[in-house]
Amino acid sequence: MEQYANGNFGKNTKKPHFITQNSIMIDLIEKVKLVAKTRATVLLSGENGTGKEVLAQLLNYYSDRPKKNVVAINCGAIPTDLVESELFGHEKGAFTGANTKKEGCFELADNGILFLDEIGEMPLNIQVKLLRAVELGSFRRVGGKKEIEVNVRLISATNKVLIDQVKSGCFREDLYYRINVIELYVPPLRHRKDDIPLLAEYFLNHYTACYEIEKIGIDEECMELFMAYDWPGNVRELRNAVERAVVFSKGRLITVDMLPASIRKNQERKPILNPAAGGREDMMRIPIGASLEEIERHVIEQTLNSVDNNKTEAAKILGFARKTLHNKLDKYKEIS
Repeated sequence: MEQYANGNFGKNTKKPHFITQNSIMIDLIEKVKLVAKTRATVLLSGENGTGKEVLAQLLNYYSDRPKKNVVAINCGAIPTDLVESELFGHEKGAFTGANTKKEGCFELADNGILFLDEIGEMPLNIQVKLLRAVELGSFRRVGGKKEIEVNVRLISATNKVLIDQVKSGCFREDLYYRINVIELYVPPLRHRKDDIPLLAEYFLNHYTACYEIEKIGIDEECMELFMAYDWPGNVRELRNAVERAVVFSKGRLITVDMLPASIRKNQERKPILNPAAGGREDMMRIPIGASLEEIERHVIEQTLNSVDNNKTEAAKILGFARKTLHNKLDKYKEIS
């Protein structure tokens, strides 16, 4: 079992952990350990709240630079006109308000790791400058003439499907392939539900200690609801739900009425079950005599529906390359 780490990226050298007993996540952590020993650029992909930042912490911890500088920046949280200055710094007088020289994130991360969170939000005009800095290992501050050389390892994270961003013209193709030397995909919590009890117990212990409340448990009905819920906000949503329940707890157990309304509503939903599949939601009915092509098409459509049309995720589940999945979908469009 691994422990979940939250925040403090680059603040200390203690080992960050992951609470998991899921085989996919255990394999992912092993890959992180291998990749960490190299200097390859890494792209962490997956939905918000899945734990991408924690994996970035692990990449740092297992690297040869754990005590070096680690600088994290959220590309979606910076005003567009300040992104270049945040990344590369600026010289005094470079623009209105630049009253002093400022070192940017690349400079601050020299001999360490630069973590670019939500890189899919980076403006196109800055992407070309980022590509140059990564390729050459050097850059100029805004308003500067001197080329500054740095030794930085780049780790990026995104909740977007970047290849789709490339096709729509929102993300540079050359930068995509430069930052995507190794992609590590973090599956959503709904696809690793065996981790929910472990995570819920960990957060329960954490927040009872934090708020100095006597140890409490989670009642059976509440845990059943946890397991049935899809957690669109992933681990972050589960953590917040447990914290809320701890705050509102009155007895020795967390009960359903202490959970957010969005989760309680799930209790009232009656799933449409397939009688031919023994009442199971995760199975489909295929008529006898259907062609292999019809079966494949049906399986692909149902898989896409189950992951909210996320083609990267569907391709992983089906065992296809993403390009193969796109080709098959294009073929079905032509037929129909």
